[in-house]
Order: sequence, then C-alpha cells, then structure tokens
Amino acid sequence: MATIHEDLREVHFGETSRTLASSRRRFLRDAGLGGAALTIGSTLVPMSRLMPAAWAQETLSDGDLAAFAESVELAAVDAYTAVIETGLLDGGVVNVAEIFREHHDEHAAAFAGVASQDATGEANQAVLDVFAPLIAEATDQDALLQIAQDLENGAAATYFYSLGILQDRDAALAVATILPIESQHAVVLGQALGQELEEYVPTFQGQEGALSPTEYPVNS
Repeated sequence: MATIHEDLREVHFGETSRTLASSRRRFLRDAGLGGAALTIGSTLVPMSRLMPAAWAQETLSDGDLAAFAESVELAAVDAYTAVIETGLLDGGVVNVAEIFREHHDEHAAAFAGVASQDATGEANQAVLDVFAPLIAEATDQDALLQIAQDLENGAAATYFYSLGILQDRDAALAVATILPIESQHAVVLGQALGQELEEYVPTFQGQEGALSPTEYPVNS
C-alpha cells in the first residue's frame, strides 16, 4: 500500500473522478470492473435485514434516500474512528484508515447537500449497532480490516441498488461518483488482508448485501 495516498488522491480529486462523472453507464462499467465483492457475511448481518423487495415499492423520495446515504456515511466515519482507537492497527494502516474516514466524511457532506432539508447530520445508529460490537470484540488488525471491508461492501451495494430508483440527476450523480470509490476502498482492504483476487474483484458488482432504509432507518 505504499502508493495508496497518491492513488486515492487521484481517484478522489483528480482526472479519474472527472472521468467517472461522465455518465451513469461509465460509472456502472467501472464499478463492475474495479469493485469489491458486495456481500456481507450472514454471520455479520442477518440476511433478513438486507435489501427487502419492499424497498423499491416504498414511497421514499430522492431526499429520503440521500439522507439515508448521509447517515450510512456518518456511521462509517464513526466506525473508522472506533477501529483506529482500538490501537490494533499498524502505523501505515492507521494512515489508510484515516484517509478512508476522511472520504466518508466528505461523502456524507455531498449526500447532505443533495438531501437538503431532509439531511440530519446524524450517523445511522442501526448500522452502528451492528458494527460497533464487532469492532469492540476484534482482537487483531485482520479482524478489524474485515469488518471495515464488510461495511464498505454494504455501502457500495446500497448505492448500486439506489441508482436504479433515483429520479434526481444530482442525487444519481453523487451516488455514482461515490460508489466506485467505496468499492476501491474494499479492494484495498482485501489486498491488505491477503485475499485472493476473485474475493475482492468480482466479475460484476451487484446489489447483494445492500443495506435497507427500512431495517436501518435514519434517526432510529
């Protein structure tokens, strides 16, 4: 991970981010080629709490979905803070975790801008209720990195699904810009864990493992 700072800076702020913003088709193609496997293990989050079919039938506005995404991103900020504060990460890995935390904070701000009056500025407590105990119980760096990867995967899968139901152009643009970055976070974490390539770079990025705003409501 020696070049992680330069690579992520380019992805987040450089020509790559501008290229990713060219079209939704390009977003999906890039996510499919470079994303992480989008599955949260059944021991981590019960399958009954993952994307219900009813999500697509609910009367959720684009503002509601953006506010939900904001809350997920703020939960990720809190989760990375907890991971760092365990003291179990090596120095170089702490630096990467801090970068990822900063990205999530910026993503939350972007979603808050789209959500406008629907934004809450609060972390999703239901998401934290799942991940916080796992972080507290982790005994080594690998366990923490796996938890972080699961969180990144869940967020990316959520955004992938939401692209199919968002109506507002700005909301879709924000989601489509952020989705590949969080998938790349998961790829970096998979590399750090020594996973096989097929474990963290699937043939196609799907929606399995997405978090539902019904099961993880804002202000829960």
